[in-house]
Amino acid sequence: MTGHTPHNVHTDSADSADFIRALGPVTKQGLALSQRDASKIREGIAAAIGISDAELARQLSKAQRAKSQADIDAETTRLIQAMQSH
Repeated sequence: MTGHTPHNVHTDSADSADFIRALGPVTKQGLALSQRDASKIREGIAAAIGISDAELARQLSKAQRAKSQADIDAETTRLIQAMQSH
């Protein structure tokens, strides 16, 4: 057993989708990509680079959790500016 429970897999999936969504386009309503859209993008990238979707999700989840407050602030500023400019 690796210690990677289904809950962690779900968390990795959600965190990795949030990582991708934060890089995507924004509209006046907010982030344009849904978690489902972001998951489909992640699945496509995993297939293209020849690793499992679960492994890519784990790696992106780590990156999402490792974001600094400066990273979060920059993403928030980008989102607010985009929402105000539409």
